[in-house]
Amino acid sequence: MMPRVFNVIWKYILFFIFSIFCFSATDVYAKRFPYSPEKGLGDDFMDSAGKYSTHAVVEEFPLEGTPLYNVKVNDAYVGLYNDISYDGGLVHFGSFEFEDCTDVTINISYYKEIDNFEILPKRDTGVKRVVRTGPNSIAIKTNRADRNLTLIVNNEPRKDVLHLFCNSIEKDAPRRFCESGYRKVEKSKLHYFAPGFHDLKNILNSGDQLQIEDGWSLYLAPGAVVRGRVAARESKKGVKIFGRGMMFNDEENPKVIFEAAYCDGITVEGVFFHCHRPQCWQTAMSHCSNVVFEGVKILSTRYACTDGIDIINCRKCLFNNTFIRSNDDAIAIKGLGSGKPEKCAPNCDIHFTNMQLWNDCNCAIGIGAESRCSLYENISFTNSAILYSYDDPDYHEQLDERAAMTICSLHGTFYKNIRYENIDVYHCERLIAIGFKSDFWFGSIKGDQTTSGEIADVTFRNIRSYSDGESSIANKIHLYGWAGSNGTCTKFVRNILFDNVRIGKRKIKNCNDKAFSECDFEKGLVKDIKFK
Repeated sequence: MMPRVFNVIWKYILFFIFSIFCFSATDVYAKRFPYSPEKGLGDDFMDSAGKYSTHAVVEEFPLEGTPLYNVKVNDAYVGLYNDISYDGGLVHFGSFEFEDCTDVTINISYYKEIDNFEILPKRDTGVKRVVRTGPNSIAIKTNRADRNLTLIVNNEPRKDVLHLFCNSIEKDAPRRFCESGYRKVEKSKLHYFAPGFHDLKNILNSGDQLQIEDGWSLYLAPGAVVRGRVAARESKKGVKIFGRGMMFNDEENPKVIFEAAYCDGITVEGVFFHCHRPQCWQTAMSHCSNVVFEGVKILSTRYACTDGIDIINCRKCLFNNTFIRSNDDAIAIKGLGSGKPEKCAPNCDIHFTNMQLWNDCNCAIGIGAESRCSLYENISFTNSAILYSYDDPDYHEQLDERAAMTICSLHGTFYKNIRYENIDVYHCERLIAIGFKSDFWFGSIKGDQTTSGEIADVTFRNIRSYSDGESSIANKIHLYGWAGSNGTCTKFVRNILFDNVRIGKRKIKNCNDKAFSECDFEKGLVKDIKFK
């Protein structure tokens, strides 16, 4: 009995000493932070200087369980929403605002002891210090807004994960048109949602999807939670969706939360889209151009078909500083045109940067699959983090096209100038897969390889996988062409550059690396592989 008591006392002494060295004496929050279930619901709070604010969970939101975390930013609690993970955990997520370049301390407590923890990503977050403050609590000091933080506890990324969206205070928010509720402002061409809960079925009286008129905007104020969906169609003057609020759907409206079709000029800034319970895509853009996502958050924990962003036959798109969690592809760039691929609109000039991606199923970055598209060209993924990528919870290691970064072409078409650069991969199974297939999902989705095609000029530069998975596909690189037969055309995968690609501390230097054990280079369908 005495040794156990001594160990507990010594643990607290170490916490105290570590906190003194890591936090100044004025950091009053660097102390043990007790867990209380009701505190997980948060506070509606703004400090007197307007430096930071938090928001309570709205009563109407269908929580899946009692919050297992408490999060306190300086003096106020952050309201935490939650949804069930496929493995029976309770994923938590919440947001708050603070003035960029201003120090804040985030105290986090968990309902049980934290044996170990991981905060992701590990670079470019603005986090200055992290300390343990008790057996089940930690403290984080940060000063950079618009940086999202993910906490994994006890080596269980498939269980009770916490996602925090650390937003900046809006500089160009519209004036408050109402203290609560919704207002359509004709003069400003603005749909305004004040803080609090809104149900579009009650507002529209004609379904739950708000159609944004050409040239109009939709604003979700911080603390606004809208049950419903939003869409833009054939807009040529542009539409804008912005704010810090959340829009969600559930089992009563199981359709895409945000969709745009045949639009020129789509801007989405800061908002949070959450697919709560239904198995459906979360956001989708089809045959659009000049699309910009900035600081957007997208999250679903439900299996499957909950793609984060689906881009379909689009051009000139930019996605920056966007967080995506899905239980299918986090990003999917598809070709869903009608007829032969050469007759369909291309996917081109599409760029992703400063992304945080998490997929519990399928791929973090998926190009192709359904690929009725004349061309995939000039597509890049840069300066980003893949926090977690898993192939499939039911068919683990059985689907050879799935990877953190994937090009899978079901239809004969062309891919060129695809670039992956400066990407950290923290948890994954297969790392890269590139090639052509006749079908997938056990033959249920058919392709057509009778038309010509090629995957060429693909660059992987400064890629590092920190993952130490022990499965048979962990960190594998699968490259595969198509041997023409039975009326199909031969297709090559060629000119693939691996420039400073590392698995742990090991740099991949040639095709003899064990990462390529799934590849059959002797067929001659994969060629011109280069290393730097």
